[in-house]
Amino acid sequence: MRAGVFRPDVTNVEPEQFERRLVGKKLRGTGRRGKITLLDFGDVVGVIHFLISGRVLRLRAWTEPDRINTAVLEFEGGLVLAFTRLWLGYFHLYEPGRVAEHPLISRLGPDPFSDDFTPEYLAKALNRKASVKGLLLDQSIIAGLGNIYVDEVLFAACVHPARKANTLSPGEIEAIHAATRDILGRAIELRGTTFDSYHDAFGETGKFQHQLKVFTRAGEPCPRCGAEIVKSRVAGRGTYTCPACQGAG
Repeated sequence: MRAGVFRPDVTNVEPEQFERRLVGKKLRGTGRRGKITLLDFGDVVGVIHFLISGRVLRLRAWTEPDRINTAVLEFEGGLVLAFTRLWLGYFHLYEPGRVAEHPLISRLGPDPFSDDFTPEYLAKALNRKASVKGLLLDQSIIAGLGNIYVDEVLFAACVHPARKANTLSPGEIEAIHAATRDILGRAIELRGTTFDSYHDAFGETGKFQHQLKVFTRAGEPCPRCGAEIVKSRVAGRGTYTCPACQGAG
């Protein structure tokens, strides 16, 4: 394998060291921690965060890294992957035993599909006066939940996003827990949600946007009760709710 990086702010090592540490390596596996992608190269791990608009794309042939394709990897057999970064995003290199020390990873809460993410854990984490949406967006509480999916989870659980989290009943906690796993699981199967720029490594858009019940559907009838979906701001984010199904905040 050969590798190259465009400029130092893309990674945490010098460009020459980025290439030297990856040349000749084999990709042994991939992983994820919250919204962070992990590439296992044996004695070094690629830690990739896409942030706003970054992505990994398959290229037809090797191309020298530039301001768009900011890191490029070519594997034996001709497969070429490029980390594209239109705004922010990074491709860091870490020793396997130190990945957990990454500044973002070290602060992450449990993954929604991990054994640590239980209704009991969620009840304890949400026992605060802050809005339930604000807490679900907090990556130190649950790793990987974003704005779209929080709105969909809370609609499925019939909980208003502005509700004080410490007022939730055990049944509502159970519903949020179950909806989180169900909705994220279906979104992964459908390769994510595409509104503007998101594409997977093969240039394909996600399909979960066709499954959304409330997000971006202000003014449309609720698919459950027929009431008009409304848009507001909760935790500083655009938020979509059914006032009939989810009640008041």
